[in-house]
Amino acid sequence: MRMTLFRQLVQERDWTTIETFSTHFVRARGELAQLPGNSRFAGVSVARRTFDRWMAGELKGLPQRDTRAILEHLFQQPVTRLFGAADDGGEHGAAELDGADVPAASQCLLGSGPVQGGILPPSPFLPQEGADVHRRQLLRVGSAVAALPLLPGPAKGSVSPRLGRMTPDQSEALLVHLREMWHLLVQSDNLLGPLHALTGVHQNLGVLQELLEHAGPHLRGEALLLASRYAESAAWLHEDCAADDSDTAQAEYWTNQAMAWAVEAGDDVMTAWTLFRRAQQATASGHAAPSISLSRAVQRYDHVLTPQMRAAALQQEAHGYALAGEEVACHRLIDQAEAFAAQPQGAGDGRSGHGDFATPAYLEGQRANCWLLLGRSDRAVPILSNALAAMPHVYRRDRGLLHARLATAHARTGDVDQGVDHARQALVVARSGGSTRILHETIAAVDAMRSASDTPGVAELIRAVAQS
Repeated sequence: MRMTLFRQLVQERDWTTIETFSTHFVRARGELAQLPGNSRFAGVSVARRTFDRWMAGELKGLPQRDTRAILEHLFQQPVTRLFGAADDGGEHGAAELDGADVPAASQCLLGSGPVQGGILPPSPFLPQEGADVHRRQLLRVGSAVAALPLLPGPAKGSVSPRLGRMTPDQSEALLVHLREMWHLLVQSDNLLGPLHALTGVHQNLGVLQELLEHAGPHLRGEALLLASRYAESAAWLHEDCAADDSDTAQAEYWTNQAMAWAVEAGDDVMTAWTLFRRAQQATASGHAAPSISLSRAVQRYDHVLTPQMRAAALQQEAHGYALAGEEVACHRLIDQAEAFAAQPQGAGDGRSGHGDFATPAYLEGQRANCWLLLGRSDRAVPILSNALAAMPHVYRRDRGLLHARLATAHARTGDVDQGVDHARQALVVARSGGSTRILHETIAAVDAMRSASDTPGVAELIRAVAQS
């Protein structure tokens, strides 16, 4: 095992487990992702095997560019030094990068990065000569910094302002603020898509994790409740904008972290909900048995379940039976879910509790999806059409998903023209909101139309999807 500067710094900071390291890596990633044009950073993660190789000094080459930028921001050292020998300051191999004495991310923050176009855009605070300072950016950052008590200056090797010692009143005010921010982020997700909300969720998770490190018993209990809610949201957002397996891994990580915090806090509602989320993940992976058993585990928390939560759990169990090809059991469960969903609905922003999305219109869409899983597209078309008509326009992504599934159902029943129309509308929502979930469903619909690829509309869609 080779002692590198990376290993030395990780040991000094006591970040030697993947869970602890990931917490700090995600925080640094969020700081970079919040800058304009850097939303791609939100999907970067470090797998356990990668972390183990880094700790052992067993690198075949440097990490990928975005990962390098986050590591350099986190440690304020260029990667050539981080993965060089610790005893010589990591100088070996430093000539591989121009300006290696300064991390690439920091050079870009100073507006003089070595990469054309920059990993990060030039800082608004240190503009190049002759450039105007953007007053709104200065005011925005200034007000954000003033909002929380900070230590006199950043610790050595860090550019991130950290929370200072807070009075009980300040701590309570901060938690109130973060609760309201969570509701706003849920609305942002509904209206604008996951990429718009993910950065804010990770930023606030970083604040909560710092509170948890130093909080007393009472404050820790309150912070745990809110942190578990944010972690579950992070998992959902990673799923919805998943570009590769790393986002799927992040979704599973944050779901498990949400469950751990909920169990510690004694929050049975969130514990039940994280079980539901794991059932969703099992369904998405095509695993019928865990989808069914996890959905049933949710229902064992009947003392805390709202009607909407029951409806959500029942329809998820129905999907497990659809995957298993059991049509009767599947639709019996959807019927039960609709009976619970017929009760008064919430506002749709999470204030009335988890699962308030489980409206009658939503459940009809899920019934249609079960028909698709069961291979009965002819039964899915009229149900999806009715569900789309009843779905409020404010739920753009839910409507986009219905359009994508209608496109698939029409394609499978031979109505290519209708399939093309719905696929086009789904693609618009997927692109504008950054939802790869909808994009993948749209691609599946287009794939179902490839036998009619000589049709002008289908050929146009195939080209449009290829560019997405």
